[in-house]
Amino acid sequence: MTPDQIDAIKTQKDSNCCNGSNSEPLYMITEWDGTELSHQTKADVVDYVRDELTTTLFRINVQGDDDDHFEVAKEYLEQFSAIMEEQL
Repeated sequence: MTPDQIDAIKTQKDSNCCNGSNSEPLYMITEWDGTELSHQTKADVVDYVRDELTTTLFRINVQGDDDDHFEVAKEYLEQFSAIMEEQL
């Protein structure tokens, strides 16, 4: 996560801060290695997916045969079940 994302999360958690938005749903993303990224906004989720897609497309373009492409695609598709809306 970037320092801006960390600051945004701290701001949202701070009940004394006037910028914290309680109306926007927050999400948790589970990364490939099991690391959980909690308190993610919709914009954070979009950024994360954009980065993952870029990495996945790079891996597919670098690898040679269809079996390798399939394995990379399969790994990526498994991530679609790795996001859930947090219960506040």
